[in-house]
Amino acid sequence: MICENKPLISIALCTYNGEKYIEKQLDSLVSQSYTPIEIVISDDSSTDGTWNILEKYAAVYPFIKLFKSRINLGFTKNFEQAISFCNGDFIALSDQDDIWDTDKLSILYNELGDSDLIYHDSNFIDENDNPILGKKMSDHYNTYDGSSNLPFLISNCAAGHAMMFKKTLTQKFLPFKDGYYHDWWIIFVVATFGKIKSIPDVLVRYRQHDLSITDSLSLKATSTMDRNKGYLNFNLNWIEHCLTLPNIKNKEEIEIIYKQLKSYKEGSRGMKLFIFLLHYYHLLFYFHIKNKSFISRLNLIRKISFG
Repeated sequence: MICENKPLISIALCTYNGEKYIEKQLDSLVSQSYTPIEIVISDDSSTDGTWNILEKYAAVYPFIKLFKSRINLGFTKNFEQAISFCNGDFIALSDQDDIWDTDKLSILYNELGDSDLIYHDSNFIDENDNPILGKKMSDHYNTYDGSSNLPFLISNCAAGHAMMFKKTLTQKFLPFKDGYYHDWWIIFVVATFGKIKSIPDVLVRYRQHDLSITDSLSLKATSTMDRNKGYLNFNLNWIEHCLTLPNIKNKEEIEIIYKQLKSYKEGSRGMKLFIFLLHYYHLLFYFHIKNKSFISRLNLIRKISFG
């Protein structure tokens, strides 16, 4: 029987002082049903036992490639480094403390179609691998398919650990700029120059704990205001950063949105803001309007416009 030649998929894994969870994640990566793969690990100058664990696995699995930074780069630049070392036709990003489904890469590859980036749903687990509230990522955020970059001006629904993309796109989004989430920038750029696909499959157990970089469930929020910050705070620096992208799609509309939100940040309130938010509601709050009634949406706009 002649086997179909399949493209190499690179897993870009970043580590830093991750000895507590890294072995469970590595076990799930080396057990992927898809082949061929390479696991490119960039360690950000760990000071615990992480590097020794990585060397142990690399000695057993020749498709693991290790790189250790001489100085601490921070997670954004560490991912930039890991991605730059990848040789595969496709790249999947990996955090050090999650657990992947064995068929994750097989499913992503088979479902990709003509899209340039694909991402999936995830379950939440705590530090002891127990499900958190029985929740999935999609229970909190709407997902997006398509080729518009506008929904990603305010928020992001695709975490880095869930995405796989074509390597050819790296020339569009590298290098990363410090101060912005690398996965948000990746999907914004891909939405500008390509096509995004979302699938409902739950393919990662996504760990939330005290040392997590992200807080997807707002477990660390201390007040209702913190939990609603996605509605009330717009990152103007981020939108301005998006506008630096050469040949950016929807540039004029993004400039209009930036100007109005800048006025909001400077204290402008009233009917003009209300009309603007009403017109752009499904764009500005695209990922946060899940299960909200029309009355609830109007009430939110009213609070922002006249509060």
